[in-house]
Parts: sequence; C-alpha cells; structure tokens
Amino acid sequence: MTRPGIGVVGRRLVQFLLDELLVFVPMLLLAIAVVWLFHPHGPALLTFLKVVLYTMLALDFLGLVFVMVWWPYRHGGQTPAMRWLRLRVQTLEGGHPSLGAFVVRDLLMLVDGFAWGLAGIVVMLVTRRRQRFGDVVARTVVVRVPWRSIDESAGQAAFPGPDGDFGTVAGAQLALDRADVGLDRRQRNHQ
Repeated sequence: MTRPGIGVVGRRLVQFLLDELLVFVPMLLLAIAVVWLFHPHGPALLTFLKVVLYTMLALDFLGLVFVMVWWPYRHGGQTPAMRWLRLRVQTLEGGHPSLGAFVVRDLLMLVDGFAWGLAGIVVMLVTRRRQRFGDVVARTVVVRVPWRSIDESAGQAAFPGPDGDFGTVAGAQLALDRADVGLDRRQRNHQ
C-alpha cells in the first residue's frame, strides 16, 4: 500500500467538519424552533432550556453515530462528506470494514478529539498511512477514491453532492462502445 500524502489529512479535517455540520445544524435549528414555539415564562424557563439543550445533545450524538458508523458501513465506507471529498474507509487489506471496525473508530474519536482534535491530527501526521488512533486500532485506513470508483459504486444512495448527484442507480443501459455505433475509423475501414 502506498503512503498517502499529507493532503489527505486536510481532506479528512474538512470531511469531519462537514459531517459534524450535517448533523449539528438541523439539531440546532430544531432546538431554536422548539424554544421559540414552546418556551414557558417565569421560573420554568431555565429548566425548559436545560431539557432542550440535553435533548439536542443526545440527538446530536445519535445523529453522529448514524453518520459516522451506520452510514459508511452501509454505503461503501463513505460518510456523505467523504463521498463529496472522494475519501473512503477501508481495511488495511483493501476490503470493506466490519460494523465493529466503524464502532471502534467512532469510540476512539474520544482519544483523537483530545485537545480540540490536535491529538488526532498529530497522530495522522506521524503515522505511515496517515491514520488517526481509531484507524490504527480498528486496522482501517482512509484513502482517496478516483471519480470513476465513485460512479461505479453499486447503487449507493447518498445525500446530494455539490454537482446534484443523488447517487441513484440508473436504468438498464446498453453496453455499446465506439466501434458498435460506427464512430471508430479503424473499425469502419476494416469492414
């Protein structure tokens, strides 16, 4: 396996922030709407705000588990932001990680997130395969994916990408090449 460049570390940081925002922003908007619509007056306001805050944090946690564990497990090792940035989680052997590997990666985000993520960044910069601690323990690696591999992925549904691609499976298509439709000059000259 070739050593990923330092550029993959920057992509991973952007990917992580995008996935976090994908979960946090809807939760924040929901919390604001609940407080605005249902807030009580008087001494119960503080208790109400605490309940909304803790509920929002719990829902945010569940949303992150969904986006960081379940989604990539079911969608070829890619979170929505990983798909947008052409990244994929795979085993060291190049296969699809197990659900347990995704859980381990997510749990060890507690270690990688130490000091506002500085621990994970340092570990990625010093490891040979640009792995964070969770990747080292789970025996996974994050790799860049060429555009062709993304297009050929087996009908993975994903959130719309920047180009409006919903990741849906196209209908049946004929497998014709240039020679079949008469566009290849060499083929026409031989006939």
